[in-house]
Order: sequence, then structure tokens, then C-alpha cells
Amino acid sequence: MSTEEQKLKLLEQLYKATGINFEVNDSELSDEELISKLKEMVVRFNVLDSKSSFYRAFLTRELSYSDAAAYVHRYHIKEDAIRMIFYLESQTNYSKEVISLLKSLLQDSQDALIEIDPRHLALVLHFDAKPSTEEVEQYCHEFLDMLESEAFISFKICYDLPVSNFSDLPNSFKDIVIGMRIGNIFKSTDHVYSYSNLGLGRLLFNIPMEEIETYLNHHINIDILSTLDAETLNLLNAFFNNDLSIAETSRELFIHRNTLIYRLDKFSDLTGYDVRKFSDAITVMLSVMLYNYLRAGK
Repeated sequence: MSTEEQKLKLLEQLYKATGINFEVNDSELSDEELISKLKEMVVRFNVLDSKSSFYRAFLTRELSYSDAAAYVHRYHIKEDAIRMIFYLESQTNYSKEVISLLKSLLQDSQDALIEIDPRHLALVLHFDAKPSTEEVEQYCHEFLDMLESEAFISFKICYDLPVSNFSDLPNSFKDIVIGMRIGNIFKSTDHVYSYSNLGLGRLLFNIPMEEIETYLNHHINIDILSTLDAETLNLLNAFFNNDLSIAETSRELFIHRNTLIYRLDKFSDLTGYDVRKFSDAITVMLSVMLYNYLRAGK
């Protein structure tokens, strides 16, 4: 969010709290100092009139940890509890029914549902003990299945490891917001992303665009990658996910092994890379991932 957007948002919050339309003219403060002062005013005028609005301001760093103390006490929040954030993203604006359904999942007073924007929500859930990966995955699929079957809307969800210190929540939220972007680029067919399991995607996400273009033009030309259709890309992903196994891939895709071999041969003729060889498979997998990132960044 830009400085100007932050300023306008804070001024809007002040207007809602006081009924006074504030303006900033000829300020001698730096942008950082101005935003800090406006945040102090927001806190002073008690704009954060619900636990949800408090969490939203805290997670997005509109409210510092030092300024959060009064609200932690006000909303009876246990600072040393085990918590996880689940970040949800829909392709279209969600409805009020989605909010109602998700609120029905909040079993503990320490839980919170936060509306980030018209397409993004966050769930902060409290746990008595650290949940296993299997339990977390089950929660995620239950959330998504319920929303699709009862609200008829498809979401994706990203989560990170549990945190036991309340002050760590903003960092966790920042990671899973980035994790959603990484998952959408490199694992777009999935609906559940774990930030801690996006290792290769997280690494590639930090490579400058010019370096990506240089790499691709020295291996598989960008123009060639742009001609690959969805069927070919799906075939390659299935082949990689099945550890380069012809038998397993043909079973998963419901095609004859000879048909699969024929398509892999066609890809080899087009690119010069035979993905049945481990070194070529690595080059192709990285190239496809980087090409997807390049497209997403433009």
C-alpha cells in the first residue's frame, strides 16, 4: 500500500470516528512521520471498535505492537496462546453468506475473522496444542469444501506455522500473503498452500526479472514456452509429480503409455530437452516455473 493510500485510509477512519473531515495540507513532516501521527490519532479516537478491526490493523501493521496493548487487554486476548492465521482468497467478491459461514467455525473467544478486502479474508484460530500438518490440511479442506458447497464460491487458502507469541502475528500474516502470491504463480492448480512448503517457489520468487529472461533465453526460449498449451503443461507437471515415471503418469492422466511417450518425444523435438532424463527434467521444470513467474509479473 502506497503512502498516499495509507494516508487516505487513515483519514477515512478518523472521519468515521469523529464526523470531522480532516485534510493534510503543507505538512512539514516526512511521509513516514505523517503516517505515524495519523495512526496515533486513529488509536486515540478509538476507531478500532471491534476485535476484528483491531486484528486487521495489527496484522497489516497499521497499529504497532506497543499501541496494541490497550486493545489486547480490552478484548481479553491471551498473548501467549498458540495461534494460526489462515488467509483466504476468492476469484470474485465474497458475499455476506461467506462471512456468516466462517463465523460459525469460530468456536473459541480467542478466534477472529478479519475482512481484509472484498476478495481476501483472514481467520485467526486459537489452539490448545500445536496442531499436526495433517490436522491443518484437514481444516483447510473443510473450510474450502463448506464455502463451495454452501456459498457456491471457490477460495484458495494459505497458512504458515503456528505462533505462540502474539507479537509474531504480523510477520506470519506478511509471509502468508506473499505465500498466496507464490502459490498462485508456481502451484496454480492447487487450492491449499503452506508457506513453509513453498521452498523452490520462494527461492525463484526473489530472482530479478532480467535474470529470469537471461536464463530462459539460454535454455528454452521464451517464444517456445509461449506456444505450450495447457494440455502439454499439465502433462509435464504430472510427469514431474510422478518422479518421471511413465507408468504412474499414464495412469494418472488416463492415457496409454505409448501416447505419453509420443507426446514427450514431440516436446523433445520442439525444445531439445528430453524430460525422461533427470538433468533435462530439472531444466524444463525450472524454465516453466520461471516463465509462469515472468508472465505473472508483467
